Amino acid sequence: MQTLSQANIEHKILKARIALSLRQPFLASAIMRLPIKDATVYSWCQTMATDGYHIFFNSNWVDSLTQAEIRGVLAHEVLHIIFQHSTRRSNRDPVTWNIAADHAINLLLLELGFMLPKDGFADIIFKGKSTEEIYALLPKSSIFKKSKKGSLLAGGLSDAETIPLIGQDILDGDDSRVKGLHDVDTPDKSQLNDLCTELRSDALSKLQGNAAEFFSSECNSINEGKIDWRTLLMEWLQDRIKNDWSLWPYSKKHIHRGFMLPSVGIEAPGHIIFTIDTSGSMSDEQLGEIFSEIRLYRETFPCKLTVIQADSVIQSIVHYEQMDGEEIPIMNKVSGRGGTDFRPVFSWISDNAPGAFLLYATDGFGSYPTENTAAGVIWLLFKPHINEEQIPFGAVVIVNY
Repeated sequence: MQTLSQANIEHKILKARIALSLRQPFLASAIMRLPIKDATVYSWCQTMATDGYHIFFNSNWVDSLTQAEIRGVLAHEVLHIIFQHSTRRSNRDPVTWNIAADHAINLLLLELGFMLPKDGFADIIFKGKSTEEIYALLPKSSIFKKSKKGSLLAGGLSDAETIPLIGQDILDGDDSRVKGLHDVDTPDKSQLNDLCTELRSDALSKLQGNAAEFFSSECNSINEGKIDWRTLLMEWLQDRIKNDWSLWPYSKKHIHRGFMLPSVGIEAPGHIIFTIDTSGSMSDEQLGEIFSEIRLYRETFPCKLTVIQADSVIQSIVHYEQMDGEEIPIMNKVSGRGGTDFRPVFSWISDNAPGAFLLYATDGFGSYPTENTAAGVIWLLFKPHINEEQIPFGAVVIVNY
């Protein structure tokens, strides 16, 4: 049973939601479709927060705000969701990323006339910049304070000088602290991506002027961060892998299932080497993404495939024959985590697989060979990565996720 105080807080939030949808039509759809949950009992929610879908609130903090401020902070969290700040962070420092996103969102909200709680970040020097651009300009530190002009300073602060609540309202959807608050209606990642795309489109259609320009800029950053590199690889290999399908020979991949499906009638490239940089500079999240993409790659390109893990030396080599029905496992043991040297892989290709094409997933930091011994090379660069102009040969694809 709710207490009078709880009922009052929920009424204040409902009132703010209705007023927000009426006063700011560009947020109407989002504010009414996204769930809002009380998380007062959890230490991680001292103000409001979002995991990319839910909006969590602390009743005590909300009770201290005016209706105008509640509308402002609700809009703030909604924009974190619409702009997918929870998933766009990648392997960036979470506190710095959170602060960069707060600057970007609050500047937009102030442009639209919102009232925000005090101590929010909205430095005018970042106006017009995307979250990624602001992040690049901020000091990378988990301890910040605000100068009189609102700029950020870092390092050597006493507890009295720090602001304990900043950098805490963007949570990962997979964070164990919020997993238990999900219910059967919580969308999966694909569904959430579709929802956010729909909400952005709806919001952008109702904005005008400078606000619309900034909103579009932030949306462009989202799109740039979702390049389907398999499509780019498909284009690069267009004249190397044929799509002339015939019923003979049958596809070996599906015979064991009892299906006699077509196979590629024209011979595909003899050998693809997919190498994964398992050095210490590659994050676990990046490696997980790479293994996921290799499984999809295996289904797309009917070639003999060799998967190599390497840091300063070759750590493991696994061969998959052309369309033999063997699938790449979901769980993979990562070998390496040392320094980076690309030369051993090229030496191995020269000795064991002349004429093979090489796909090398890496951040690009390491020692390169003086010559390319593969028939062709595509470097799949994961951020933060080396300047692509420093790569001595081969094609380069910037992979963002």
